Amino acid sequence: MKFYSYILFLIFTPIFLQAQNNHQQFESIDSVKHGSFNPNEAHSFHEWFKKGHVSGLFRSNTIQTYRPESKNFSAASGLGGRIYYHSAYWHGFQMGIGGIYTYNILSTDLSDSTRNPYTPKWERQLFDLEDPNNKHDLDRLEELFIKYRYKDSYIKVGKMLLNTPLVNPQDSRMKPSAFQGIWLDWNEGHRFEINGGFFNKVSPRSTTEWISISESIGLYDHLIDPEKEHHAISTQGLGLLGGHYLPNEKISLHSWQYYIDNISFVSFNQLEYTQNSIKLGVQYLFQNSLSENHFLEKNHKAQLLSGQLKWIGTTWQISYNQTISLTENALKFPSEWGAEPFYTFISRHRIEGLDQVNSQALKMDFQPIESWSSLNIGLYGVHSSFNQNKKESSLTQLSLDIQTHLKEDWKNLKIRFLNSYFMTEGFSESSFLHEDIFHSQLIVNYKF
Repeated sequence: MKFYSYILFLIFTPIFLQAQNNHQQFESIDSVKHGSFNPNEAHSFHEWFKKGHVSGLFRSNTIQTYRPESKNFSAASGLGGRIYYHSAYWHGFQMGIGGIYTYNILSTDLSDSTRNPYTPKWERQLFDLEDPNNKHDLDRLEELFIKYRYKDSYIKVGKMLLNTPLVNPQDSRMKPSAFQGIWLDWNEGHRFEINGGFFNKVSPRSTTEWISISESIGLYDHLIDPEKEHHAISTQGLGLLGGHYLPNEKISLHSWQYYIDNISFVSFNQLEYTQNSIKLGVQYLFQNSLSENHFLEKNHKAQLLSGQLKWIGTTWQISYNQTISLTENALKFPSEWGAEPFYTFISRHRIEGLDQVNSQALKMDFQPIESWSSLNIGLYGVHSSFNQNKKESSLTQLSLDIQTHLKEDWKNLKIRFLNSYFMTEGFSESSFLHEDIFHSQLIVNYKF
């Protein structure tokens, strides 16, 4: 009965609320930020290291999933952290290194057991998807780079975290996605910025190894369902190019180009306009295959259009969002590399890979306590209809997402409590989403 209390919680919570910002999108955790910059902060090789700084976080992450129809229950709790060391700047150069560790504190059976008809996908993602029985050896080198900065621009080479619309940390488990390559950010034009890079290796979220870009494509599907074959696709790597223009305080334009050598080209564009308490946004994505392979068919073309109308109050935000396919083909982009950027996105609800999708989302954010401005309570509802194996299907998700950080001496402690209810229709019996699902997650972060 305790799981049915989630529904009552979702229904009655709005009565007590009044409102704030939507923190539903991923949060950048790149520890390399512009901040203050002194190119000669260190005056010798010794001071280059001595004047460096250490940062990181400790994290507790608990996930549980319940299916009332089959009375199937799975849960897992992980504990871990990240430690980064970044040197000072010496003649504009900086070095960084960082690692991550995770422990499986407690969990139900996460293996491919016949006793569990549904793979505990979300719980597995807390640890190592490649070895669900691994509870201890869950560490990973996450950052190892050399960076040169000139004024507000920089170039970085090595292993790093990356935050773009389609390639990002997707950091809601214990280990985010990280990438190896080169990254350039040119930011000398005040209202105009260009960035981009090329990457040949990745360590996908919820894994512990660094693998080639070609090996990572389609890896998740194989790890969740070993019966699905995994084929490494011939490619030299992933290229990205982003352009950003802010002509004034009301308008922002962002354009991102993703080139996966020998596989696919994707263009993602976003235009937003804000006037007083109203915000309008539109996103357009175009994809074209570059060859026929196990990931994309020949002449695969996909187009999606996403829009947002948002009302912004002093202590609340309400938005209506919709994403539709303009072609019969679905967007196919490796989920191993990040979460999707559409306005209809909320945690656990993806439309990547869905044919002829029509997704509609209503999002409400409240900041109910004036003296506790960091407390944000989000109420989100998304309904997505699409074709699956030439059959009409739909997925409806209701979520209550509470996020806050504490005050004074505990201001670095951040808490997120997510509750979701999934209603599905048209999925096959073997599908992970065959029946309704209650799902909850509690994340506690302490940054230092």
